[in-house]
Amino acid sequence: MMIRLRNLLVIVVLLLFSTSCDSKEDNLIEDNLEEWVCGEHNGHVLYTGPRGGCYYYNSNENKTYVDRSECDC
Repeated sequence: MMIRLRNLLVIVVLLLFSTSCDSKEDNLIEDNLEEWVCGEHNGHVLYTGPRGGCYYYNSNENKTYVDRSECDC
């Protein structure tokens, strides 16, 4: 009886932690998707991020920032 109770407690604790981690991960993904298309620079699509940065994705899939005046948003 004691072992079953302990196992049940472990399962409940694991479920609580796994649920809270999932919700934090979802928020991070949502934050990363907050960008807007705001023009073009040398053939690249320009984006404005949630903090106002103006950038495009280079051939290595990294952000390359340009002056904010380049963005039309």
